[in-house]
Amino acid sequence: MRAQELLPLFPWVSVRGELGREITGCASDSRSVAPGDLFLCFKGEHSDGHAYLAEALQRGAVAAAGEQELELPPEVPYFRTADSRTLAGPLASLLYGEPSKKLRCIGVTGTSGKTTTTYFLREGLQACGFAAELIGSLNPTPEYPFFTTPEAPALHKRLAQLAAGGTAILVLEVSSHAIHFQRIGGVRFAAALLTNLYRDHLELHGSEVAYAQVKLSFLQSVGAAGGTVLLNLDFPKSGFFLEGCASLARTFSLEKPDADLSAHILKESATGSLVELKLPTGSLMMPVNLPGRVNAANALGAFALIRALEMDPVAAADGIGRLREVPGRYHMRRTARGVKVLIDYAHTPIALSQVLAFARSQGRRVLLVFGCVGAGDRGKRPLMGQIAALGADRVYLTTDDPRGEDPARITADTEPGLRSAGKSPSRDYFLILDRRQAIAQALADSRPGDLVVIAGRGHETVQRFGSELVHLDDEEEVARWS
Repeated sequence: MRAQELLPLFPWVSVRGELGREITGCASDSRSVAPGDLFLCFKGEHSDGHAYLAEALQRGAVAAAGEQELELPPEVPYFRTADSRTLAGPLASLLYGEPSKKLRCIGVTGTSGKTTTTYFLREGLQACGFAAELIGSLNPTPEYPFFTTPEAPALHKRLAQLAAGGTAILVLEVSSHAIHFQRIGGVRFAAALLTNLYRDHLELHGSEVAYAQVKLSFLQSVGAAGGTVLLNLDFPKSGFFLEGCASLARTFSLEKPDADLSAHILKESATGSLVELKLPTGSLMMPVNLPGRVNAANALGAFALIRALEMDPVAAADGIGRLREVPGRYHMRRTARGVKVLIDYAHTPIALSQVLAFARSQGRRVLLVFGCVGAGDRGKRPLMGQIAALGADRVYLTTDDPRGEDPARITADTEPGLRSAGKSPSRDYFLILDRRQAIAQALADSRPGDLVVIAGRGHETVQRFGSELVHLDDEEEVARWS
């Protein structure tokens, strides 16, 4: 569309430049600008897009929008707005032909379980005959490889590509950052699912109440627009969301028989479980081929959403049962010495608690390698240390993803939790900042029959030390011992 066509569509503060220019797309990262794009300048968590406008123009941007008065060539259309982030989603949707209206978009949010639930959803939807794709932690857009949910311009660009390629349903992980920073603006959701909510991201939201309110606002917006909302009842704060969503939500539970969809685990083993679903037409058995009660809950949520969309329940259960692996999630390996190793992405207190509970249920001595991420909620670090101490026989405290923070400071924040649970240094736990060395030491100390849990990074293959990216893959390190 031509720049002049944008004039009546948004409440601009001011507009200047040659408005006859053709705009074919948009971008908010100057490195991903394509010729014909409008460059959106807004402040990110670590940088200000206004500073990169010159680079964007060099790469072929033909117009720009931002909040500041800037000097740029007089012929370049510049749309000044009071709030670039509020503008970004609707503008990107418009420039890419409103792609979310051509797809059925499903949003999955929650503190943990988002990725696995989206994988269960994709399998179930495909078994029901729909072409379904994912965007999330394991399927990011090229522009934002470290984002669970990409910024709005990259998101709508990807939606347009998927719609053009024949995708019918898009399953999207929706992080609290994405809601807070309006990355999902302009997306029309057919359904949303909440896996759970526990403490996380207080460095952004300030309090657990504010964090919960952000998640609730997303669910309410989907329900108010006529979309389907699914709530898990099996976590302590579920009542807050049930009250906030009122009659908009449908519920599922492994514990509460009065949920709209109730179920229970008939059999459980080290490789998965058999879940009995209670339907109006009778019971339906659903195999879950990922271990742990948490994965039975994730599978139940996926089934509940597919059923709420009035798709074939038998096909959905069969498809969910086909999923046998999600990269970096509850991935079990065995070394040549007969030691089992469980690699998982657990990087929050609840996720670490759940994976250690599963490890304990296997009746083995548990050795844990873990660390806490940098540039995050410092208050959860001693809590994770305590969880580690209570759930493991021996702990190797190391780095996770330090980002811009000193790794020694991160471990110093975490160590008090280990001590508070009665663990002694150099006997019950060891501080080894080099993660590669920590994994090697844990495997060297293990005995046949032990279970070594390597938590926090899962599928990730690089550590961020400031601006430096260092290759490190937990799977590769374990493979050295296999």
